[in-house]
Amino acid sequence: MDHLYWNLGTCAGGAVFEIELRGSTARVCLMDDDEYQSYVDGDEYEFFGGFYDLTPVVLQVPYDDHWWLIVDSYPDNIRVTVNQVFDDD
Repeated sequence: MDHLYWNLGTCAGGAVFEIELRGSTARVCLMDDDEYQSYVDGDEYEFFGGFYDLTPVVLQVPYDDHWWLIVDSYPDNIRVTVNQVFDDD
């Protein structure tokens, strides 16, 4: 399955990521390891996120786990920037 993805690694619940989309709308999905494997295998899966046409997209990790960020769009027409947001405390 052709898709853009970022292996975010192990993240604590509450971690925040900001995704900037340029050139196209996209479905942005935050998935743990099990759901990502189901996605790749073509099985049913669940994710956090949705379809976005305005950016930045801000997604918060719901619980401690290994996370993947997937962007479903036309890879040749979109530029994506992913940054973790940190508190200034």
